[in-house]
Amino acid sequence: MAKVSKKKLIIEHSGKSFSELGYELTSLESVAKKCGITKSAIYYHFKDKAALYKAVVCPEFTALAQKIEEYTQTGNAVQRLNAYIHTFGEFLISNPDFSAIFAREIANGSKTIPDECIEQLSRTIKQLAKILHAGISERVFEEESPFLIQMMIVTPLISCHTTKSLRERVANFTQSETLPLEPEFENIIELLSKKIIKGLQC
Repeated sequence: MAKVSKKKLIIEHSGKSFSELGYELTSLESVAKKCGITKSAIYYHFKDKAALYKAVVCPEFTALAQKIEEYTQTGNAVQRLNAYIHTFGEFLISNPDFSAIFAREIANGSKTIPDECIEQLSRTIKQLAKILHAGISERVFEEESPFLIQMMIVTPLISCHTTKSLRERVANFTQSETLPLEPEFENIIELLSKKIIKGLQC
């Protein structure tokens, strides 16, 4: 098994801390302890906590933007929007720490997210805008704000992914046969896609 570099180890453990505790409550001391290294070893690779946070989150936003652009190039507008929503959702499934960090950023007004991450997130918005414009040209979509559609996509996907334990606790108290079974996240993505597309169609 290949040995994990110290820098990668720091990023992995700090990603966990940022997702569980948030930016403010994550300390370099605790990250160093989890990594089994000294705090000065972190400073060797990252000048401060902000630089470490950037190293954790920006590559994720870049990877998301790249996947969105890659998987939404072909097909008609409906197919491309469906691919956009599925790609976004599946990325969140594959990256639970990123999902939690993204949720925290949304909740706190994106106070700690670096500009470089915002730049990458804007790539996804631009791609969504192109898809919506194509739908208008194809006369299948009504005109709508890309920002509104983005919120309609991101908010439920993030909420669904980060509130699973809460829903399980609520279900334990209700014990009601009238409540539907906990849906699979993949099914929620498909349901959300159908509802958004239906709402946009002329």
